[in-house]
Amino acid sequence: MALRVAHKNMADDKIPTSASPPRQQADLNLREVTPAGISKLASVSLNSTMCGIFCSIHQPEQDSESTRQWNICKDTIAARGPDYFMEKRLTLSRHWHGHFAAAVLWMQGPRVTTQPSVDDNENLLLWNGDLFSGCLAKDDVCDTSVIAAELQSTMDVMSVLRKIRGPYSLVYYQKSSNTLYFGRDVIGRHSLLLKVDNNLLTLASVANKKLKGVVEVPAIGIFAMNLNTPQINLACYPWREPDLMFTDIIEVLETNLMVDIDIKETIFDARTPTNLHLHPQPRDVEYLENAPLGKDYNEVLRYLLENEEVDERVDRLTELLHHSVKVRVRKKPNYCKSCTRVVLSGSSVACAHAKIGVLFSGGLDSAILAAIADKYVPEDESVDLINVAFEKGNVTPKYDVPDRKTGRQTYSELLRICPSRKWNLVECNVSQAELQLYRASRICDLLHPLRTIMDESLGCAMWFASRAKGVLYPMNQAYESPCRILLLGIGADELFGGYMRHRTILRHRGWDALVQELSVELARISERNLGRDDRIVSDHGKQSRLPYLDENLVKYAQRMKPWERCYPTEKMPSGLGDKLLLRLLAYKIGFQSTANFPKRAFQFGSRIANGKENASDVSNRL
Repeated sequence: MALRVAHKNMADDKIPTSASPPRQQADLNLREVTPAGISKLASVSLNSTMCGIFCSIHQPEQDSESTRQWNICKDTIAARGPDYFMEKRLTLSRHWHGHFAAAVLWMQGPRVTTQPSVDDNENLLLWNGDLFSGCLAKDDVCDTSVIAAELQSTMDVMSVLRKIRGPYSLVYYQKSSNTLYFGRDVIGRHSLLLKVDNNLLTLASVANKKLKGVVEVPAIGIFAMNLNTPQINLACYPWREPDLMFTDIIEVLETNLMVDIDIKETIFDARTPTNLHLHPQPRDVEYLENAPLGKDYNEVLRYLLENEEVDERVDRLTELLHHSVKVRVRKKPNYCKSCTRVVLSGSSVACAHAKIGVLFSGGLDSAILAAIADKYVPEDESVDLINVAFEKGNVTPKYDVPDRKTGRQTYSELLRICPSRKWNLVECNVSQAELQLYRASRICDLLHPLRTIMDESLGCAMWFASRAKGVLYPMNQAYESPCRILLLGIGADELFGGYMRHRTILRHRGWDALVQELSVELARISERNLGRDDRIVSDHGKQSRLPYLDENLVKYAQRMKPWERCYPTEKMPSGLGDKLLLRLLAYKIGFQSTANFPKRAFQFGSRIANGKENASDVSNRL
């Protein structure tokens, strides 16, 4: 079947309301379940997929417990991949049975690729990821097929993983060695959870708070289990040479799982260089110290851009960010969420609806992503800017929160910078009643096993924002975004010094301590943010894409001297010195007010968090 796509202006378009095929419930007696109409697409070329994955490795007498755990997890797993579901049960050895399942979100090309993927040698792959760059990235072959073929061609699994550039979590059963491999990419951009007890090992993209003893798989390496022995056993192949942080994480994991973990050879030979800069020489920061600081911060930015080296750094960062946004915007099917259901039912549809959304506080990071995305989204498609606010009884009007004000202000700047684009500013207003309902019925399960007040605040804000249901500004017209890709600004603060604590560390402990802090924060971003946010966003059948955490951009930022990324000194106050390099980039592409907005945490800008609560305390609301 040839699928056609037509684009047109969307001012008054309505999203098709064709009923989607009913989601197939997991039938433990079946090996494969597919939505109606998929077979009609079988002759079309393959594509890349995102999905929710589940794996249970258990002894034969644990079959019923494995089934129980799957029944607990399957609802949240299925929500991540509404376009296709399949599961397989295998006898792996005389000691172990395996139950593998995947719920697929169609994210590329004209056809859904099925998972679990089993090759001719009976190796099995569950792949939840994207090849965005590197030697394995291809436009005409699905990522799942590329990874599976590479793994089939060698006994050395780590040699394949060294080549991967892009976010992923995976589970891979290698038949010849009878070994199970699992883990997350080196940055940890996708979620993977782990539970071990009573000779049963469970892995899942997302679980449920009813499943006790779950931990996040740390993004410190790839783990392996030898299935030739009758006991649970684990080994870890570290991404980098083990350091004190790695050792601490392994010790906590061993304690939680009550399993010793054997440390194998590192996957990458050398650590990404993090040079220590005890203090800049006067000539290194002369141009910064001589900046004409006054009330007009834009005057400072103009002055700094006159410096040739500064301008070159801004241009190089702009180039890397453009490439990162470009591949994340273009690598997708040309259908919105609603039209995807029509296509997968076997019909043709002309889709001109928004396919790309930006989580949009109006702050620096999201504004830059929106302006760059404008260059790569087709001119006649709209882009959804999603802004969330929570009801507060003592605020009038009740949703007039800080992020709403900056969102509208930056929206106005985007209209000036990119006048030919149709921008949909989607204002999502969340009442206290709705917050309490979904926090108790859904969000608590997606956050699991995380339970702090910080996780609750950020998780709830992210869930309602990624649901993207609200009204269009300024028309006040009801609207629910049909986009399936959300661009998020995560990582910008860790790379470019965006937190107030960076200013405090520099003032009291110096540049060496600041660069150490930036390095540690990036290493910990997987456990602090990324797994949680992936579970939250994917619950709506959407995929989060994180342009600031592209490997090439991260490498470039880490190799810069810290004062080339940020200058959080008394000379450069908040709204200027923090994330200075990004502010220069924003100003150069046309932002004026937005380039100088001070950093404001998402949970406070949306007014979901209570500043009187301790963010690290366990929440009694989850």
